Amino acid sequence: MRYFKLLLLLLTSFIFIGCFIPERRLYFSWNKPIEKIDSCNYDFNIINTNMRLIKTDRGFIFDFNDEIYYRIGDEKPYNIKEYSYIINEVISFMSNNKKSILIVEGHADTIGNSKGDINLRLSERRASVIRDVIISSGIYYNRVKIFAYSDIMPKYTSNTYKNRRVDFLALKCENELNDYMMFYSNYYTNYIYKK
Repeated sequence: MRYFKLLLLLLTSFIFIGCFIPERRLYFSWNKPIEKIDSCNYDFNIINTNMRLIKTDRGFIFDFNDEIYYRIGDEKPYNIKEYSYIINEVISFMSNNKKSILIVEGHADTIGNSKGDINLRLSERRASVIRDVIISSGIYYNRVKIFAYSDIMPKYTSNTYKNRRVDFLALKCENELNDYMMFYSNYYTNYIYKK
């Protein structure tokens, strides 16, 4: 009986100290504060040193020594060696960064500008072809998004044929995808009103 009283005294003091004194309160599963984990707060895993990521207001742009270029009116690239290298690097990046979202931006030059929305459709098809190749390598289709910019975002002023290209951007999470979509819609709206 003596041990039972001692055990009861210890148990009562433990409950009092652990549950009722705020400074010493124990957190049980029903009242433990939930830690919010930011799914966008991580660093990309970059294995190859030939590729750089440049942070911009719309995401992280893949920077290679080469780019994927197109002939007038084509939706398949003509510089196959550079194309193969870049596609393999992008697929490797996506495989090593399982949470990331890839944006494929299709672009055109100003040659077909007077022919309505032909450049928009062409830049969309260029991005679609690249997306299909990346998805066929095993990357989940929800992680690869395409956006067509037509001829409204030129990168070069002297070599305008280089504006027939695709650009790649990496996003870390869904929140950044929402921000990118807002950027895209605002960019187009501002461009249309300037015309």
